[in-house]
Parts: sequence; structure tokens; C-alpha cells
Amino acid sequence: MKKNCIITAFLFILSATASAQTSTQRIYIKGGNSAWENFMKEIFRNPDFEQGIVEYRNGQLFKSNMNYNKVLGTIQFIDEKGDTLAITNEESISSINIGDDVFIYAPNCLLLLKKSDKATLYKNEMVRIADKLKTGGYGIPNTAGTIESIDRIDTKLNYNQIDINESLLISKVTTFYIENQKGEILTASKKNVLNMYSKHEDAIKSFIKSYGLDFTKEDHLIELTVFLSTL
Repeated sequence: MKKNCIITAFLFILSATASAQTSTQRIYIKGGNSAWENFMKEIFRNPDFEQGIVEYRNGQLFKSNMNYNKVLGTIQFIDEKGDTLAITNEESISSINIGDDVFIYAPNCLLLLKKSDKATLYKNEMVRIADKLKTGGYGIPNTAGTIESIDRIDTKLNYNQIDINESLLISKVTTFYIENQKGEILTASKKNVLNMYSKHEDAIKSFIKSYGLDFTKEDHLIELTVFLSTL
């Protein structure tokens, strides 16, 4: 994919409800010749655009090379002109398959992690550029008056336009969601899970306590999803 074919991306902070359980990771990308490459690795889920299929609710299919953009929070595809565009009309989409990944819109773009008849686990990943840090003496990032907050970034930029003396501070926020057998999709919190499976409250509380379950950890929530499927 050519850098000059990537659309302008608007970065924003993902707002979460009080009940949402999120995991936030802060990543530093050092300036230099590899800065652009490392930056793009954090933006997209896959290293390259892969063959994907959009299945619409009316049964129609759309095929193209696709990737999930963590900045835009949506799937992008490469059209016949070689331009990189964002998927639209998300409400009409049933699912999107890219390699082994399955995405849905509910209404955010969610990646399926674990599925059963009684419980399904999804996650949403969002990335934003928090700051640009100028490198001071001895190669140490200088945060005293030189941090530049970035609200948007033009991804038509190439690595030659990234200052080798700047480091980027990236914030990656992951939010997990649970879907029950009724098709309700809520953020994966203890309160929501107990409400969604109220008939099994005691069993769920016991599992959470015995497992030491952390609602911000993907592997823990996968185990919870497996347990819920047995209820």
C-alpha cells in the first residue's frame, strides 16, 4: 500500500461509559528512519491489507483487500484505483471477514474473540496520538514545554516528514463487549454480566471470585465467556 493513498485520519479520544472496562496502553515511538513504519504498525491491525469479504444484511457481498484502522475505528479497503477508503453504511453490514478475523458493527466496529450460543466476546481497539516529544540532551525526551498535543494527523505524510528528534506518544484503548443469547451487546463489566445472566448470578459471582477475574484482561474474559456458555 502506497503511503500517498492513505486517507486523512482524524484522531480522537475514545469516550467510555462508567460501566465500560477498558485497558489503556501507552506506547512510545522513537524518531528516526523507522518511525513511520513503527507508527503504521500501531494504526492497523494487520501488517498488510488482506483479502476480505463484507456480508450485508440483504445477502450481498463485497470483496476487496481490507484492514482494520484503529485510529478511525473502522474497516478500510483498497478500491480499484488503489485508494484507501473507509467502509460506509455500517448499519447495513452483517459481518466482515478478513483472514481469520470476523468484525461486526454494533454500532462500533468490534472484533470477535470467542463465540458460543450463550455468550460471545468482542473487543474494540482505538489508537490516538497523545503527544509529540522533542528529544533533549543525552537523547532523553523533553516534556517541559515542548509537548505538542495532536488532535489530527494526516497519514499522507511519509517518514521523511517525521522529525528524527521527535518521539510519538501513542495511547491504545481496548474495550471488551459481551453478547448474550438474546443478542444484547454490552461492555464487559461485572455489573453488566450479572444483569445479562441474572438467573445464574450466584454461579457467576463464584466463578469471578475463584478465578480472580480481571475485566480488563482478554484471556480472563475468554475464560468467562467459556464459563457462561456452560450455564
